[in-house]
Amino acid sequence: MIRMLPQSPPAATQAAATPPNDLLVHAIGWFDGRFGYNVHTRGLFDALSRRLPVVATPLYVRSGPLAEDKAAVPAMFGRREIATVALLYGSLTDVLDDAAGRRIAYTVWESTRLPDDWFAPLGRADRIWTATAWGKRVFAANGFDPARIDVVPEGVDPALFHPGVPPVDAFPARPFKFLAIGRWERRKGMAELVQAFDREFGDRDDVVLVLAGLYAGRLDLDLGAELRALDLKHPQRLKVVPPVDAHRVFAGIYTACDAFVAPSRAEGWGLPVIEAMACGLPTIVTGYSGPTEFIGEHAWRIDHRLVPVDVPFFERADGDLGLWAEPDWRHLRHLMREVYENRAAAKERGLAGSAHVRRAFSWERAADIAEARIRDLFRRDVR
Repeated sequence: MIRMLPQSPPAATQAAATPPNDLLVHAIGWFDGRFGYNVHTRGLFDALSRRLPVVATPLYVRSGPLAEDKAAVPAMFGRREIATVALLYGSLTDVLDDAAGRRIAYTVWESTRLPDDWFAPLGRADRIWTATAWGKRVFAANGFDPARIDVVPEGVDPALFHPGVPPVDAFPARPFKFLAIGRWERRKGMAELVQAFDREFGDRDDVVLVLAGLYAGRLDLDLGAELRALDLKHPQRLKVVPPVDAHRVFAGIYTACDAFVAPSRAEGWGLPVIEAMACGLPTIVTGYSGPTEFIGEHAWRIDHRLVPVDVPFFERADGDLGLWAEPDWRHLRHLMREVYENRAAAKERGLAGSAHVRRAFSWERAADIAEARIRDLFRRDVR
């Protein structure tokens, strides 16, 4: 059975927020869960439902009421113009086949080359949405017509992620705490971050590195073995947060820490980065790929060079996995030291970054852009 998302408008737009009755959005995606695509799906479509009527088809990978909903939507809402938006991995946007109305594939990617199984599904969509200008350039470089590609950013919930969130009580005020959130994998650079931190800070430094999100999708992870292989001098300075049961828990983890670091080799967007910034943390991030859409001058950018992707996390028959960034690990150490030793200035810059992302990159702002793109699509049809 299709699920109609609530249409109550945000308080700031009550005066002009009667949902239009000429359009309908059929949203297909992973609504349930606590990882990036789940947060993205809920954040965007919840906000969009305050502008346009939205019916939702929640999937788990591919399972869900897809065929039933694709038949029911035009039967129930046939008098409206329908935009079907699938927010999924590019390979799974074939769920748009036979969907009603105009079909929009919304996806993000990390390498400069796309997987082989993305091309056909994306090629059949009427429009391709991706979250960043960098991502649009990647899709265009892979042969998709840039005129068919729209940038619809992701966002952050400023009511949930902000500097005033009460911190979790798991950490004392001291020592100084760097926080990193990400799956333990090469793309995220977590092992190299741990090594860089261990080498930079010595016995006289009152500092720890807090690690969270390491086990996302990694049931096989033996973290103890991974850390022992790094031959760390100060392993006691690592604090590992166990898996959380709800995404909102991260807000208090951010505000319990003093700075955020994300030395990723590539990101389609960078959800923990924008959430950390929204919470006011001084943020150190690789100056490449998705986060460049929103960090502005407010984050500390790690120098990098582009190198071939050396981990086969997707398939291409030609073997060309594209490029991603290799962070300058010495520069990362320098930036961590700078933030650690200049805390007042770093905090001020972090608070400026918080104001920037909460104002310019909220889910409400993302929904404004999504609505405009949908309305433009139907105006083109009229012309």
